Amino acid sequence: MKQSMGKRKHREEKVGQDTWKGSYTVEAAVILPLTALILAAVILAAFYIHDRSCMQGMACEIASAGSNCITQEQRTKRVAQLRQEVKQQRFLGSRNLAASASSGKTEVNAKLEASYPIPGMVARFFTKGSLPVKCSWKTKDIEPAKTIWQIRGVASILGGGT
Repeated sequence: MKQSMGKRKHREEKVGQDTWKGSYTVEAAVILPLTALILAAVILAAFYIHDRSCMQGMACEIASAGSNCITQEQRTKRVAQLRQEVKQQRFLGSRNLAASASSGKTEVNAKLEASYPIPGMVARFFTKGSLPVKCSWKTKDIEPAKTIWQIRGVASILGGGT
């Protein structure tokens, strides 16, 4: 009788060990796909943010470079040159980049648009396959020569300038 009690305890210990091993497998089967999905979503979001910030910087650069030129002809030429450079840039996910810039007498506007493709069937159902990426920047046209003349004029009136 003592032998049967010892065998029973040994069997109960084995049964307990087997259930623990199975639960780790089930947990891993649930957690691993979720972790991979979250990691992929974070990477895609980082690519989108990178492309958007690069486009915003380029729009700012185009508008600022256009506002720093002295004549309207120089301004138009510089804006067109930068717009061509933008099309040669490489992005991490954005496609169909379109850049437009306009320079008027008082301000310079730059606008960039692209589309960021979204993988997966569910996301494509809600976003029609891509997210639009739009960035724009507007600066006032600063004419440095005119500003310098005004400063010198005020200085000569006050009697302190040459």
